[in-house]
Amino acid sequence: MAKNEKELEEISTTDKLKAFKTLKDSGLRVEFNGSGVPTVICAGADEIDKTLKNVKKLLKEIRYTGSFGVRAPRKTDMIGTEESLEAAEEVAEELTEKNEEMETLTA
Repeated sequence: MAKNEKELEEISTTDKLKAFKTLKDSGLRVEFNGSGVPTVICAGADEIDKTLKNVKKLLKEIRYTGSFGVRAPRKTDMIGTEESLEAAEEVAEELTEKNEEMETLTA
């Protein structure tokens, strides 16, 4: 067990940053959680298995043996979907129209 603990201690911040950069460069959405573990945010919960396989493959190529994570998006992640972007555009148009009406009334 001591050997295993020593190997974990040898994983440096540089290795984690290298893993983070590799994942980010491959087009994945990546974050560091509170403990400094690179965590990939996949598009949905149904894609976790597929994303996990890809992440393992990428990290194996760079010989990264440290911890990493894969998770689905949270409600607070603010990932824009087509529906939410369309809704935001509609709200922006309504606000623009109301502003124009207000300007004509005050003028």
